[in-house]
Amino acid sequence: MTAKLKYVVLWFRTFYGAHLTYSAMRYYLAYAPKSLLLAVHYKPLGAVTHPLAHAFVDAITATGIYHVVKTVELIVGIALLANLFVPLVLVIEMPISVVIFILNFFVVASDRQLFSGPQEILLNGLLMVFYSRYYLPLLKPVVPPLPLWTREPSTGTLGSDHAPQ
Repeated sequence: MTAKLKYVVLWFRTFYGAHLTYSAMRYYLAYAPKSLLLAVHYKPLGAVTHPLAHAFVDAITATGIYHVVKTVELIVGIALLANLFVPLVLVIEMPISVVIFILNFFVVASDRQLFSGPQEILLNGLLMVFYSRYYLPLLKPVVPPLPLWTREPSTGTLGSDHAPQ
């Protein structure tokens, strides 16, 4: 990878990690003591006003899924900022990005959401393209099970670092 491309990837990874961390922290700050919120000049997010989006957000909040989504966003954001497990966390975040894209672009479709929905899936997808070589072993159509505790067929050793052929 060229030096320029490394900086491009670094920028996208850092920007997306900061975006996810900020998004999750805004959610968690809603539960913080009022004195802390005033100290950090926190302004709560406005209520969701779109009828379908409002019902959707209420439903995933009532079931606890929204809390899980924000926790995943926080973990993924921190991992991206720390450059840890990047290919894995991008895969974990993709379903959330798809839902955000569909909700923002096709359902709500306000000016802000027409930007933020595509931005979410574009950043996640673009970073997955930058890390795509790590996904190649996953694209084999038929593979036998190979748990960590079994011996690899090619070497006869337990758990080596390379994928079986």
